[in-house]
Amino acid sequence: MRYWSMCIYPDMRPHPVVENTLPGGNKDWGCRADDATKVSSSGNYTYVIGTEAQRAAIQRIPGVAFLPLSTAQPSARYLLILRNTLVNSSFANSVQNAPSASPAGAALAMGPYYPRASVWALSTLSTKGLAACGVQP
Repeated sequence: MRYWSMCIYPDMRPHPVVENTLPGGNKDWGCRADDATKVSSSGNYTYVIGTEAQRAAIQRIPGVAFLPLSTAQPSARYLLILRNTLVNSSFANSVQNAPSASPAGAALAMGPYYPRASVWALSTLSTKGLAACGVQP
């Protein structure tokens, strides 16, 4: 695979990516490309989603990349989309090889590359780290 990214979108049409204005006027577009994502020596990566008020605490957690909730719509439902492009046709674990357009089909095709999600309290992550939440760093 040549490129991948994880993006977060409020679940409302037309599904705009999160766009937060940061202090100083810069924008945080709710996407993290592969080159902006911490990858462990075993090839795993972990995203932690939170509010702008939680950003600093999340960024202090070793081995994670922060994805922001929208400051304009913090209580909205969200979509997470793992995007990938230019997949080599010989890569057997590509989502393009899924036998059906369902999560189960994608999991079957992607095997160990299929993304997993879980919910943990920020206080647990901050004080005990990823291992306390069953995440392999």
